[in-house]
Amino acid sequence: MKTDIAQLITDRIISELEKGATPWVKPWRTLKGLPGEGMPFNPASGTVYRGINHFWLGMQPFAMPYFVTFKQAQMLGGSVKAEQKGIPVVYWNVHRKETIGDKGESITSAYAFIKHYFVFNIEQCEGLTLPTIPEPPSVDWNACSAADDIVSRLNLAGGLTHAGDSAYFRPSTDAIVMPPMAAFDSRENYYATLLHESVHASGHDSRLKRITPARFGSENYAFEELVAELGAAMLCAKCGIDGDLRHAGYIGNWLQALRNDKKFILSASAKAQQAMDYLTATSADEHGEISEALAA
Repeated sequence: MKTDIAQLITDRIISELEKGATPWVKPWRTLKGLPGEGMPFNPASGTVYRGINHFWLGMQPFAMPYFVTFKQAQMLGGSVKAEQKGIPVVYWNVHRKETIGDKGESITSAYAFIKHYFVFNIEQCEGLTLPTIPEPPSVDWNACSAADDIVSRLNLAGGLTHAGDSAYFRPSTDAIVMPPMAAFDSRENYYATLLHESVHASGHDSRLKRITPARFGSENYAFEELVAELGAAMLCAKCGIDGDLRHAGYIGNWLQALRNDKKFILSASAKAQQAMDYLTATSADEHGEISEALAA
């Protein structure tokens, strides 16, 4: 059966909005001066993706918002990695038809229809020769050593990367990806977001083994987001950070879950406390004691 790309994208976004999540609302801004100004961008053609493609590509879980077609990857001296799936983008095309009227006159009719093609993020490619990406501007705020120490003690296998226009923890590589510091309006919002992602990282299989695969918008997904938000609030208080809630869009999910399960908030709070205890442990032995206690 032929896939209706427009419906696929529309259903996904409607589903997320109905569940109270607006994935493009975030406490940082798009940096100017970068290719595409931080928006989904095609470095081969210079295209800045607009309309639905702007939101759709912005929702994809990649550090850099740069996308190319299969052929463009080859034009840039590289290739798409094996077994990578393309991401559909859509555009309007117009079909025109010439007919002859009853009086012999020429009649032109036209109708618009949606077509699509596939692109790949540059992380799905290898060997690409890309334009030089300028360094983001520096920031003049004082570092929060308490928060930085928490991230350092995570000992992330994939490290902490500042790039692109998204913030997330990627379990598959054990890495936190954050927008550049300069994209945040304040030191507080930067660290509140970083601590939120650090709580997610605490649930990795190599740590507290809390994270389980969950569909976006599901109760399990909302539960993990609530754990991260509660844990971040605790850590912000401990570190003296007064940042904004990053995931206010999940409130609808949380309220529904609370209606369905009166123990939802108690369970999430307990997991958040475990995450905080783990993240603020001062030694590897203390980390081990916490992990063993949870496994018992």
